[in-house]
Amino acid sequence: MKSIISAWVLLLLVGASMNAVGNAQADAPRPNILLFFTDDLDFDEINLYDLTQYPSHTGMRQQGYYDGKPDQSDYFSNPRMLTPNLEKLASQGLTLNRFYITSPICTPSRFTILTGRYASRSQAFLHHSPAGGPANVNWGTGLKIAETNIAKALQDAGYFTGVVGKWHLGHDISRYDKELKTLDPMKPEDNQRIRDAHEDTCEAFKQAGFDFADSIYVGNIGEIHVPQMLKRENLPWVTQGALNFLDLQSPESDKPFFLYMSLPLPHNQFYDTQNRSGKGAGWWNNDPRATPGGYLDEAPTSQPSSDDVMRRIREAGLPDVNSMATNLDDSLGAVMAKLEERGLAENTVLIFTSDHQSRGKNTVYEAARVPFVVRWPGKIPAGVRSDLLCGNVDLPSTFLEWAGAENVPEDVGQDGVSLAQALLNPEDATPVRDALLLECGFARAVVTDRWKLIACRAPDEIMQRMAEDAARAEREGTRRYVAWDGRTNERNRGKRGFSAGVVMDSDRDFPHYFDADQLYDLDADPFEQVNLFGDEANRETIEQLQDQLRGFLETLPHTFGEFTP
Repeated sequence: MKSIISAWVLLLLVGASMNAVGNAQADAPRPNILLFFTDDLDFDEINLYDLTQYPSHTGMRQQGYYDGKPDQSDYFSNPRMLTPNLEKLASQGLTLNRFYITSPICTPSRFTILTGRYASRSQAFLHHSPAGGPANVNWGTGLKIAETNIAKALQDAGYFTGVVGKWHLGHDISRYDKELKTLDPMKPEDNQRIRDAHEDTCEAFKQAGFDFADSIYVGNIGEIHVPQMLKRENLPWVTQGALNFLDLQSPESDKPFFLYMSLPLPHNQFYDTQNRSGKGAGWWNNDPRATPGGYLDEAPTSQPSSDDVMRRIREAGLPDVNSMATNLDDSLGAVMAKLEERGLAENTVLIFTSDHQSRGKNTVYEAARVPFVVRWPGKIPAGVRSDLLCGNVDLPSTFLEWAGAENVPEDVGQDGVSLAQALLNPEDATPVRDALLLECGFARAVVTDRWKLIACRAPDEIMQRMAEDAARAEREGTRRYVAWDGRTNERNRGKRGFSAGVVMDSDRDFPHYFDADQLYDLDADPFEQVNLFGDEANRETIEQLQDQLRGFLETLPHTFGEFTP
């Protein structure tokens, strides 16, 4: 009898203990989430990745892949960057080696990271590419104000939500009038009109699920209706907006926060064509008071000045062109310092990543693989690297699990899987997904832990233009101008050398760019230089990958060659 009673007591104690653990987990504070999202950042623009294994322009040059081709200037003769804050973040968190952007173009990348849906599901995209037919070449996948997104879902879950920086998901949220372009920001009344337009635009973001908006770039700087002198990518202004948001937060608040901090930089490599040719000034000569929100009374002091950046770069013996890395790093450092100052760092998930790389942009090549670092002190192991295969489409589901969100609209995170547990336990080798779909223009790809299969299926009209252009290029001895997405590089037609082929130069970065079917062993060939599709030894692998691609595409709205009914 005594042994039976003891057993019951033991069971009660175990049950009580398990309930206590469960209650403690339920009562644990939900994390704040801060997404630090850069623009066009390549692996060779930071120090965290081995350039022989992570594709970039500099890695291409180092391994001789550009030899014998027209001059390629988008590489760093000295690839060392001065980025102490990012390196500190990586030492305190987890670095992912296989994080992908499912559509490596600015707009669809942002759509997917804010919705967890493939870009081809965008209402704006479906407007000009109706379901049931082929996808249009124009990947203008905006995010309508009325559409569901992660900010709205987290807001409904009790989060305080904010956005600063580059939106680039449609101008229906903009309150800028075309007339503003004719104003003189040096006249107080004109400058005030521009400021009012920016404030009204920030107010409109409440309809998109954001409680707070500041320092907004509605689109690329050239698209915003402001005077020419205000068309500047002003990073300290964006950083100040983020600090303003964080100053509203408190560790004692009953509302955790979500901040989407979308930088307008570097936007292309740290180089640009003007700087390469000597026809333009470096970013450090921009007026620090010029912003699309009006001409500021004083330059922002949210991060070190451009003069200070250049001083440190030169003291470190680095070329001026490497300075943008330090400028970006200073912005990250300012955010990290503010989190510490406000007592928010311990319970904030801080993510550093990019919308895509510049090399291979507008394709489904490894421009889709980007840097990714995540820190959550005491939860995510520090100083660890992982080969976890995942992508931007997975982040909304991850955030929602961490937030404990309930009654979420079905289409938020529709195409993603949650990484919440995998990021907390990166040593667990269990994959969260076997494959990931990449989509862009008239190309689709499926990528696995080792392989990538690419299929290009353009409409007959584009295929005819490509064939005619191929014949012309052979006759004239030039590169081809018509790309798989249907665009013709009219600007450089007839020229030779850099950017004289298809738009974005993908024909010179990828030798098999014009092949309709491609297979790459990413372990052996991360730069995608050797197409293995015609190798019979890989036939079984190809068929498996084609089945996976077919499975992805059958769930999406558009047709794609033989892969969809």
